[in-house]
Amino acid sequence: MEHQPSVAVRWGRRAWATLGVAGVVVGVVFLASQVSLILTPVVLALFPAALANPLAARLRRSRLPNALGALVLLLLLLLVFVIPAYLIVPALAAQAPQLTSSVVDGLAELDRAVDWSRLPGNIKGASDLAQQAIGALGGGGGGGALTGGLGLVRQVGDVGTGAVLMLVILFFYFKDGRRMWAGVLGLLPARLQPETDLLAQESFWTIGAFLRGQLLVALVDAVFIGLGLWILGVPLVLPLAVLVFFGGLFPIVGAFLSGTVAVVVALASKGLGTALLTLAVVLLVQQLEGHVLSPIIQARNIALHPLVIILAVTTGGAIMGILGAFLGVPVAAVVARIVDHLQGREPQAGPAGLRRRMGRGPTLEPDPAAAGTGTGLHPSTETEPEPEAPVPGDGRGEG
Repeated sequence: MEHQPSVAVRWGRRAWATLGVAGVVVGVVFLASQVSLILTPVVLALFPAALANPLAARLRRSRLPNALGALVLLLLLLLVFVIPAYLIVPALAAQAPQLTSSVVDGLAELDRAVDWSRLPGNIKGASDLAQQAIGALGGGGGGGALTGGLGLVRQVGDVGTGAVLMLVILFFYFKDGRRMWAGVLGLLPARLQPETDLLAQESFWTIGAFLRGQLLVALVDAVFIGLGLWILGVPLVLPLAVLVFFGGLFPIVGAFLSGTVAVVVALASKGLGTALLTLAVVLLVQQLEGHVLSPIIQARNIALHPLVIILAVTTGGAIMGILGAFLGVPVAAVVARIVDHLQGREPQAGPAGLRRRMGRGPTLEPDPAAAGTGTGLHPSTETEPEPEAPVPGDGRGEG
């Protein structure tokens, strides 16, 4: 009879295994922090690549050469962001001082209307809270100002270097994404490759579907709240609508903060009555978003509880600032989808759901681009007797 280890031995092994995994995680995080200037663009480039997945699939069908197709995608993405920025940024810059003044006046109105001494905590007023936040972001005087200035110059240089590096990496993701991923898979044992490939497909699809859906939700929020502000005669409609759009990219938290700014500006410029009507417009649009629009657009992509979304945004913001707050929800959605996959729960959409509906398990097919066929952006998507699984950078399975 085979000897069975005691309970203490089994728990001891688990404890050592847990400590080993924790040590590996800490080591990876430390190494990542040392090469963040390189690692950050590598990771961030995955997001626009996932966002452009459907367009990449259409370009593949056109049989463009590898480099030309990747260049077209990259230029189109740049135009999508550069043209609106060129049209909107000058107007925003011109109205930014007025927006700041309106917010300050609105906070002063709140200070006069609310007896902050009756509230718990050492809160002196809304204006005091804003000044503390501004002070926390700013540097000290004297030599500290010089140090802060040099630090700012370095940060700007790092951002510029990272942006250029991300564009280069994104180009190669579009051009050789499948072959690069096949090389990574080749490092794993053969028995793990199909399942790992499918998990990567699920993650990549989830990121792209979430980003496209959230951009649409944010655009609808900005249009309807901006229209409501215009009807109510609230000034600074354009900057407030743009603020609502960017706030909409941060689910729940961003919408709340941008809506609060709109209410404060309405209070300062039009009085309490218009501020209450503005609050009603913001709440109405956000309720329509939360109960009608988001379930229709995002229900198949993510199934996260609102508390999980808030914690994901807050945790991401605490770790990586604004960028982390933006990435928190898609990362949480990817983790949730992987957990569902490992527990055997079939997704409503995405590569795994498509494969199961076709009656096939995960398979890792060869890359025709690696053999010199297709566009080289990623494997062909045309219908064949045995179609390939969608892969990171492949546009199939989009819901």
